[in-house]
Amino acid sequence: VALGSAFFFIKSGKTENLNQTDSPIVLEMFTSQSCSSCPPADKVLGQLEQENKNVIALSCNVTYWNHLHWEDTLSKEFCSTRQRQYVRTLRSRGPYTPQVVVNGTQTMVGSRGGQIRHAINTETATNPVKLIDLNISDDQLIIKLPEIASDDSFALNLVQYKHSQSQSIPSGENRGRNVHYTNPVEKVISLGSWDGTSKTVDYDISELKNAKGLALLVQKNGVTGDIVAANKIEF
Repeated sequence: VALGSAFFFIKSGKTENLNQTDSPIVLEMFTSQSCSSCPPADKVLGQLEQENKNVIALSCNVTYWNHLHWEDTLSKEFCSTRQRQYVRTLRSRGPYTPQVVVNGTQTMVGSRGGQIRHAINTETATNPVKLIDLNISDDQLIIKLPEIASDDSFALNLVQYKHSQSQSIPSGENRGRNVHYTNPVEKVISLGSWDGTSKTVDYDISELKNAKGLALLVQKNGVTGDIVAANKIEF
């Protein structure tokens, strides 16, 4: 495992209409291989990750379309659960696919790239997410949490994900398509709650050796609240 630090890897390519700052932007795409409307959104997510090095792009493949002649090879029940929690938290319609959640605060159709870019700029300007310092030493993930003045409590969610990958789909609504998925989520691990005081947390990742990337999301008032701090580290 390579030693890492906050955003230690940088992807090339950016666009002028995205703000390049030190504020992370978390995009969670709820998608399914059985959804014929999803491939354009899956493509948009990959483009947004390439455009802005501060984007933490995560594909969370849901299970509730698995009855449509094809079982999503990336689907996880916790993705369906997490999306339903966002629907309640954000009081949005749904759940539906493709749906993207921006920083835990805004939700929209995942294929609407222009609308997502506008949300990214709005969030960066008015509600910036703090950058967490992440490092790895031996089998320990070292998390340095910045001080956040608030009366709220925060949930620490560690997201394990794969590198981007493609899937050939031989049946169902997307039959004959080869769809690319950006950072499909494998697991969401609760690291407990936090009161917003500056502190360092160590987490043993020896059982996560197959992980290709980890993202830490600090969310207000629960596991799907506003994201107030975040970062990612890849291997």
